[in-house]
Amino acid sequence: MTEVAVFDHVIVGAGSAGCALAARLSEDPSVTVLLLEAGGADGTPLFAVPGAQVFVKNWPRYAWLYDCEPDASRHGVADNWRRGRILGGSSTINGLIWAVGLPSDYEAWSAAGLHDWSWSSVVPYFRRSETYADASPAERGRSGPVHVERFRSPHALTTDLIAACAGNGMAAVEDINAVNGPAAGFAQTNQRRGLRQSSSAAYLAPARRRANLTVWTRAKADHLLFDGPRAVGIELRREGVTVQARARREVTVCAGAIASPQLLMRSGIGPAEHLQALGLPVLVDSPQVGRNLQEHPELYIEYEVTTPTYTRNRTWAGMLVAGARYAWSRSGPATSPGTHLLGYAHSGQQTDGPPDLLLFAGPWGRLEDEQTFTRGTPVFSLSPSVARPRSRGILCLSGAHPDAPPRIEPNLLADPGDVATLAAGVRLVDRIAATAPFAKHVSRRLTPDFDLDDTAALQRFIRDDASICYHASGTCRMGTDSSSVVDQQLRVRGIEALRVADASVMPTIPSGNLNAPTIMIAERAADFIRRAD
Repeated sequence: MTEVAVFDHVIVGAGSAGCALAARLSEDPSVTVLLLEAGGADGTPLFAVPGAQVFVKNWPRYAWLYDCEPDASRHGVADNWRRGRILGGSSTINGLIWAVGLPSDYEAWSAAGLHDWSWSSVVPYFRRSETYADASPAERGRSGPVHVERFRSPHALTTDLIAACAGNGMAAVEDINAVNGPAAGFAQTNQRRGLRQSSSAAYLAPARRRANLTVWTRAKADHLLFDGPRAVGIELRREGVTVQARARREVTVCAGAIASPQLLMRSGIGPAEHLQALGLPVLVDSPQVGRNLQEHPELYIEYEVTTPTYTRNRTWAGMLVAGARYAWSRSGPATSPGTHLLGYAHSGQQTDGPPDLLLFAGPWGRLEDEQTFTRGTPVFSLSPSVARPRSRGILCLSGAHPDAPPRIEPNLLADPGDVATLAAGVRLVDRIAATAPFAKHVSRRLTPDFDLDDTAALQRFIRDDASICYHASGTCRMGTDSSSVVDQQLRVRGIEALRVADASVMPTIPSGNLNAPTIMIAERAADFIRRAD
């Protein structure tokens, strides 16, 4: 038997975007809002500890672990892409970096026709979302749900590294979220008094006191429901029961760059040929659904240093000491995300225009490399990444059943320009590591262990070792052209009363981490939906 429940608004996915959108829409007591999450609740205290993300992001109970196809652009590397499977979504298991990107990112969206998404249009929504006490109200938000902090316990080497960046054409800045050119500074983190500020903690927890907001966990979406060309709800499975959650006004899909295109395709919105091959009905032939997949490719360039780093804290004794310090004073390594420094730079092949390189750095080795943590070597990593990748991947369905995993083809380095940018990035960070005052701390470069003038060896290293930043985006592209999946107000083309609001709508990936831009999109979506009501 199928149960039916009716609400004004139904939101699919309680991640960074879904929690923010549900909180904003439920501010109006005259409407009812249902928020659906396929994962569970986030009540375990471990999620609040920033340093614990290196563990929880690998637990299948709390994360979707998507196996990708072997990537021909990287000698057959097969990634595992992790996304949050819990209230707060990936903001509950991510690296806690709050980065709005560069104004030029959004000016590029505007130049492509998305005039409602220029920097001047989006910056009020970034400010609405955040509370950042270390800047003036004219520059940053001071009363938003997400509390943003400077590092509580910055590693001693990071200050010297920022100074070394300044010696290589990057301005040393106090606020890395207030720049639009080459710069380096301490990364900012969505924490409050040392506790993680996921979108669930920041937005959803206060909103759940409202009688008009309903949250269902362990609610796996099967497909959208339609009445002709109008979306009227979603069919889902919850506790072994099939439920139809009906929407009087609108359905908004906030399931993320991996799950949102899957849900659209299972519901008949996607490339017609692909859907027909799986025996799915075609409601709207939308060839771009699942296309335009983007990621920031990065490399870990590891240096042995003379000062102890956080590699020692991955021993049981080290974790015990760090945990005790965190419990006592909310300080130390357990307050630390992986990235201590965030920077934007021009590669050697580009010296003007927007920065084309991202730089992440921190007192760790590669977080997935257990050998780094067991060899006892103090390691500091400088990680160049492509800020505006040109490579594009593809996501499609492997089957029609809701439990069938997606088929992900990252094509992370399909464009040779991205390889060239990474090569320039490797050489840049090596120059930074050799620049005072950071240079005095460096004993040697551990990875890669060959002469960087060997271009062939460097290109092989890049294609063997380049990894993702867990910044998947673009698979339900927003645009003004008829082939885009959603329009400027995030409405799905060809369907009434249906929107997508998450990282999947990004036409091009912003520079930097995606949590803040995704929340900004949800804040904008709330205004679009309220105006439509």
